[in-house]
Amino acid sequence: MLDHSGELEAVNRLYELARDGETDSSEYTRLDQQVFSALVQTYGAEEGIVRQTAVAA
Repeated sequence: MLDHSGELEAVNRLYELARDGETDSSEYTRLDQQVFSALVQTYGAEEGIVRQTAVAA
């Protein structure tokens, strides 16, 4: 689990990568997983909700 400042940095960096179109990098994938896991841990996951990932065409 990340501390609050680490979570904020992860979200900010994830945003920067998405804004710059760098969503196919390993850094983006790692941060995406970290942020998603933190959200599930904080808010829980409702049954039947499946995480969808973008697939490049």
